Amino acid sequence: MVLKQVPLLKFLLPLLWLIPVSLHSAPLVIASSEGPPHTINDIHHGIDLDIVEAVLNRLGYEVEYQFMGLKRAEREVVTGRVDVMAPIFMKSDMPGSYISLPIVQYQPMVFSLKSSNVMPKTILDMQGHSVVTFQGAPGYFGADFVKLSKESRYMELTDMATIPELLVKGRYDYAVLDKYIFYYFYRLNDKTRDVSLFTEHPLINSVPASAAFHDVELRNQFNRELPRFMESEQYKQIFERYLGASLLSSEPVNHFKVEELPL
Repeated sequence: MVLKQVPLLKFLLPLLWLIPVSLHSAPLVIASSEGPPHTINDIHHGIDLDIVEAVLNRLGYEVEYQFMGLKRAEREVVTGRVDVMAPIFMKSDMPGSYISLPIVQYQPMVFSLKSSNVMPKTILDMQGHSVVTFQGAPGYFGADFVKLSKESRYMELTDMATIPELLVKGRYDYAVLDKYIFYYFYRLNDKTRDVSLFTEHPLINSVPASAAFHDVELRNQFNRELPRFMESEQYKQIFERYLGASLLSSEPVNHFKVEELPL
C-alpha cells in the first residue's frame, strides 16, 4: 500500500512550489487619495505610493490602485476590501490595520525669499507680515498658528499650485506649505528651476507618513524590506521624478532613520 503512494507523492511535491506563486498572482489593491506629489492618480502615483509599490514589487507582488477619501481608505483596509492604504499618519495597530514604518516625512515649512532677509524664530514672529498658505492650515499647526491666522495680511488658498509663484513675485513675505508640495508645484514644468532664491524656516514639526496593511505578516515583510530599499538608487530616483535632481544633490532625501523590526 505504501509503495502505491510513492508515485502520488512524487507528483504532488513539485506542486507545492507553486503555492507561493499562486498567492502572489492576484495584485494587491492599494487605496489612496489624490494629493500631488505625494499621491497622484496617474501613470506614476506620487512619492508615497511609488515607495510602497517599489517595496512590494521587491517582495514579489504586483499592485493596482483605488482612489478615494483617506478616511474611507482606512475603513476599506480594516474590512479587507483593500490590502494597503497610504498615507496614514500617527496611528497605532488595530485589528485589520497594521501600520508600517515611516515611508516619508511630511515637512510643513515656512518659506521666504532669500532677498527679504527675514529670519523668524517662531510662528508668531510672522505677525505683521503677509502670509499665504493652504486652506485649513490652522487646523494642523497649533495654537500660535491659529493666532497668526487672525492677522489681516494672512491668506488661505484652495489652489496650492499658485502659492510658490505668489512668493516668487513678492506678493507675500512668507509661504507655508509642505516642502515637497512647494517644490513640486514650483518645478512642475521645469525640474531644473533655481531653488536658491528661497530660505526655508523649519518652524513646524515634521510628520511621518506610513502605510496601513490589512495583513500583519505582509506589513512585517514590508518593514523588513523598506530600510534596504531606502538605501537604493531607486529610492532617490522616486524623489527626482517629482522634484528634480539638483534639489536633492545638496540635501539627502532620507531625513529620518528607519529601524528594522526583529525577524
